[in-house]
Amino acid sequence: MNVAVLTPRRTDGGRRDRLWEWVSARWRRERPDWQIIEGHHMDGPFNRAAAINDAARQAPAADLYIIADSDSFVGATQLDQAINKACISGQVTFAYDRFAYLNQPMSNRVMKGFEGDWWPGVEWVLPGTCSSMVVVPGDLWRELGGADEGFVGWGGEDIALSLALQTFGGGMQRQAGVVWHLWHAPAPHTHDDIWPDRMRLYEAVAYDRDGMRALVDRLRSEGSA
Repeated sequence: MNVAVLTPRRTDGGRRDRLWEWVSARWRRERPDWQIIEGHHMDGPFNRAAAINDAARQAPAADLYIIADSDSFVGATQLDQAINKACISGQVTFAYDRFAYLNQPMSNRVMKGFEGDWWPGVEWVLPGTCSSMVVVPGDLWRELGGADEGFVGWGGEDIALSLALQTFGGGMQRQAGVVWHLWHAPAPHTHDDIWPDRMRLYEAVAYDRDGMRALVDRLRSEGSA
């Protein structure tokens, strides 16, 4: 099976680059036969959707895509189980059900090889998020046609993408387990006055296949998706 890991990136010459150096080495060690592809967006506020699309264009015929953030990882067995669910169902599959944000000291220990109990270093946990480690069958990704680049700056693009993929795939799957997020300074929120309204466009047509198709096509024709 042709698997492509799509990682949206912007180099910073600092902490984020060091995180990706560690995470990408983990990918290469555990999955030497997979394509590990960086997608970049370098101009203006970071556009995560544009970076994902940039990575996907480098592997147009992949059987399976894994949208994986450069600062996050899951266990190998857990990911295999998520992939199996995606392949059987044909649906978008989130490779975790809990998001655990490691603090800076624990993140540094993990990156130095510490394999003990990481939970004392968890700052906070979120259930049911829809980013970080997302498994998407290739045909489903191509039916959607890519992430919505109209989400400028941070926020909302992951929810819109999740709703669109769930609608075209007829549902979603979720694998039990944790996605671990390594510490970095938070990105500034930008365009917070725009993305909630745009996200609500997706919420209004969630699980309405014809409505979602019309919305995605309209936004793309306007040059904003």
